[in-house]
Amino acid sequence: MEKVSVIVPIYNVEKYLKYSIGGILKQSYKNLEIILVNDGSQDNSLAICEEYSKIDNRIKIISVENGGQGKARNIGLQHSTSDWILFLDADDYYDNNAVEYLVELAERYGSDLVVTPLRVVRDHIQGGNASSIKNEKILNLNKDRLIEEMYYGRLLGATPCGKLYKREILEKWPFPDQLFEDLAIAYKHLMSAKKVAVSNQYYYNYYQRVGSTTKSRYTSKLEDFYRAIEKNYKYLEEDFPNNKELSIALKTRMFTGGFQVVNSMIESGMTKEVKDKSLEYRKDLLMIIFNSRITKNHKIKHILFSINPKLYTFVLKSI
Repeated sequence: MEKVSVIVPIYNVEKYLKYSIGGILKQSYKNLEIILVNDGSQDNSLAICEEYSKIDNRIKIISVENGGQGKARNIGLQHSTSDWILFLDADDYYDNNAVEYLVELAERYGSDLVVTPLRVVRDHIQGGNASSIKNEKILNLNKDRLIEEMYYGRLLGATPCGKLYKREILEKWPFPDQLFEDLAIAYKHLMSAKKVAVSNQYYYNYYQRVGSTTKSRYTSKLEDFYRAIEKNYKYLEEDFPNNKELSIALKTRMFTGGFQVVNSMIESGMTKEVKDKSLEYRKDLLMIIFNSRITKNHKIKHILFSINPKLYTFVLKSI
């Protein structure tokens, strides 16, 4: 029974720890090393972690100055001792049998990277639930298809959460010190894996607060999103220079993911910058409209923002 290290970066999330850590402690798979990286929290997060460590000796607490999620993940990896690594964001939670399922998939297919999709939730269940397998489908895709799926972000996204890694993948390609660090490095993780198993079963619960993506103000660090996109363009030039489908998929990711930057500009009253972004979106409007891989919701947002950014702004602020 292989040991699995679960790494949890923690920053000012005191009210969610009973769900995230609680869900780990209730895992049906018991051979765990639980590494809580306190990333300079200023609330009661550290004290709560210390209380959990008193009741479960599998917990290891690492306290560092605030350096961001990517750096915290790397530090957690450095302090881990197992060959298998699992990540959890501290305001999310796993179903109770998640680790058991991921390990079983790795063994079943001889994979060094196992991927499951994220289930978006609006509230929490303390201790989580156990999932049952329903209509399981495992994808064994070529590398170009894996990258394409990652850009479109349905079953496979850029986030490291919901994925079980062999540690050498992460040691070879650590997370960069920037925002959107997952998008900047996920390509390399997929390309360096010997065998990737992608499941359609949901075991990871991604907590999305209502309005959380629309109310944050702009900071220059948000431009890291476009820097991550540029890195991916360079990766494609090196590995798939003539693959038009991948280029379209990445451009689509730039537009759909870029709404986080656009929305923050709107929230900060950056009228000129918003207008410039609208013109950029308008140039590829037809590509978005006729792309069957894009959701109806994203198509509507793209059309509205491209044609009438003022109306898009009004709708956004009305949410």
